[in-house]
Amino acid sequence: MNKALLAAALGLMITGCSTYQAVMPVDRPEQGDPLAAFQIPAGSAVAAGPRGNYGANGALLCVVANPVSGNEYLDAFRASLQARNFEVKLLPPYAPVVSCPLVATYSARSAWFGMTYLNSVDIIVYQNGARAGKAVYSANRSAGGINLSNFVMPERKLDELVEQLFPGMLPPPPPPAGTPVAAPAAAS
Repeated sequence: MNKALLAAALGLMITGCSTYQAVMPVDRPEQGDPLAAFQIPAGSAVAAGPRGNYGANGALLCVVANPVSGNEYLDAFRASLQARNFEVKLLPPYAPVVSCPLVATYSARSAWFGMTYLNSVDIIVYQNGARAGKAVYSANRSAGGINLSNFVMPERKLDELVEQLFPGMLPPPPPPAGTPVAAPAAAS
């Protein structure tokens, strides 16, 4: 009887805490509008993005960080966007969402429980002033209990959220070692 009661109490304590994560990805519009679709049209003489011809191809994404509720890990958020070949521009707080064709409002907070962890994130992406995507994460600890999933590195969680917001925009992996690389075509 005591063992069953102890097991039930431990089970409730361990599952008493929860995390919440929900993402509505940004849909890429039709390829007929290359700027809106984050793609350079095939055969275009337009230069590729700063890191090559993949992902957002250097499309401008403006970020408005919320100074009231926190903007912790803003550098990690920016790096995750740049890894997807966005050109990131930080706008002043309270800038309107029509300031750029693509705007993300960003708010993140950390907390401390033996170590610093990401407590909450709210990212809303607007395209031409209309909401196009949203990512929300909350490590709700108010219910008590033990939940080790909260203790993920903030940079990894932000990268996961950005990947879900803009799926498939990371650069292709490098070829395996020993794979012959094609020589660039000679200009005539």
